[in-house]
Amino acid sequence: MADAEAPNPAAEQPTEDQLTGEQPTEEQPTVVEPTVAPTPAVAPTPEASNTPQVASTTEVPATPATPAPAPVVPAPFSTGASPSDGEGGEWELLVSKVQGWLASGQLQQQWQAARTPLSLLAGLIGLLLVLRIYGALLAVLDSIPLLPGLLELAGLIAVLQFGLTRMVRSRDRRQVIDGVRQRWQSFRGRS
Repeated sequence: MADAEAPNPAAEQPTEDQLTGEQPTEEQPTVVEPTVAPTPAVAPTPEASNTPQVASTTEVPATPATPAPAPVVPAPFSTGASPSDGEGGEWELLVSKVQGWLASGQLQQQWQAARTPLSLLAGLIGLLLVLRIYGALLAVLDSIPLLPGLLELAGLIAVLQFGLTRMVRSRDRRQVIDGVRQRWQSFRGRS
């Protein structure tokens, strides 16, 4: 009886005919075994990725309370720490270097070298400021109704009057041209 209870390994495994899908030639009852679905392969976890990951919780251990040290307030314009402290001395070093630089006369040399570029830069800034103010003034005047047309008419009348009184005769024209030359020479500094 022990043989009847022992499992028959040949009966459990499918035959070659069953594997190939052919019909058995003998009249044996076919045993259909339930098929087991294959287990899905577990995707490998990414090793070290470049994307940061955020932890859901963070535990910070408590630190023991220590008394705060008293703040050290240096005296203003002090000459630094005393040599017995073994610390500091930077302020004394800085003061001595600045005093040495001022005594060497390099500040005056640098001022003379930078004088022309600085005055040019100041002139350009002043010119830009004047032009901005002038542009703003013209924009305000332009926004007033009828004023631009009236100013153009006044300018045209002034030019016509000047031309009729001083440019018709050759003697008057020479006086105007000589006056303009004289002003130009005095402006250039060659009077």
